[in-house]
Amino acid sequence: MTRPDFGRIRWRLLAANLAVAGAAVVAVTAGVWLAAPSAFENAMGMRGMGGGMSGMMDPLLRAAFGDAVGTAVVLGLSAAVIVGVAAAVLLSAHLSRPINDLVSASRRVAGGDYGEPVPPATGELGELAASFNEMAARLETIEQHRLDLMGDVAHELRTPIASVRGYVEGLEAGVFEPGPDAWRVLDEQTVRLARLVDDLATLWRAESNDLHLELQTLDAPTLVTEALERNRPLAAARSVSLDVGPVAPGTVRVDRTRLGQALDNLVGNAIRYTPAGGRVELSLTVEGTSVAVAVRDDGPGLTPEQAARVFERFYRGEPSRSREAGGSGLGLTITKSLVEAMGGTVAVVSGGHGHGATFTVSLPRV
Repeated sequence: MTRPDFGRIRWRLLAANLAVAGAAVVAVTAGVWLAAPSAFENAMGMRGMGGGMSGMMDPLLRAAFGDAVGTAVVLGLSAAVIVGVAAAVLLSAHLSRPINDLVSASRRVAGGDYGEPVPPATGELGELAASFNEMAARLETIEQHRLDLMGDVAHELRTPIASVRGYVEGLEAGVFEPGPDAWRVLDEQTVRLARLVDDLATLWRAESNDLHLELQTLDAPTLVTEALERNRPLAAARSVSLDVGPVAPGTVRVDRTRLGQALDNLVGNAIRYTPAGGRVELSLTVEGTSVAVAVRDDGPGLTPEQAARVFERFYRGEPSRSREAGGSGLGLTITKSLVEAMGGTVAVVSGGHGHGATFTVSLPRV
């Protein structure tokens, strides 16, 4: 038979309740024995009587009274002790049950099982249980993202590595002749690997709050113009018109390099997905305390499901087109993380297939 662990909170609560009940019993007993005779004499009108009877009670009557009071006290206190112990046991069990549930749940979470929530409770323990369940759900999401990321990274690395390995083996076997075409393919794949590693490193730093930001108060229209000029060669190469729309004056406090990286991701994606002859437009608006930079394209657009998932790691609405364009699948995820690290938000709206999409970066105005 397992000995009870008297250090557990259930037994501590029981001991505390019994200590309170015991103190009450002692106080009641002492009070009755000290106050009852005087109270009885006063009630019988024996104080203040003449003939030397003042303050005195007949010994037999006093003895009978003492026996009656003693019997009543013993019976009453016995009943009170029984009720008090039962109440203490029930109360300690009731209070310790949610805590024991939390202990069991924490052990399950430590073992990697996030699926069984803590039963709801009331009061502060209920708030603690709800917070614990929220934490467990968040940990489950993070763990799933970690597993998905490992699988996605392995998948993304497999293609360029297989391509490089195939060309190297072909060169060794004499299947391919060393020349510009072979070196070009090998260079493209190594560049793709380097880009993926760099993107993963940037994303890790942004999501782990380890990203160093050099915040400056900058002119927002200037940042839009710089992004426009950096991406003109890509737009020209793909026969896409890159224009600037309405631009309102405003200043923001951002890291110039990181915001430029975020805007380049958005503008570059818009250009790659816009067909030849299409148009990409940048605009800037100021509303209240926010400065919003919008990138609108004439691309294929997004369905509601795609719009909801477009910022996820390695998500591609059209995988084949994204890989042909050389994308790692992390650009929009990195953009979101960078913008949020600077206190802003990024969102997308689209009218569906064939209606293009508009990505909007909103930043605090200063």
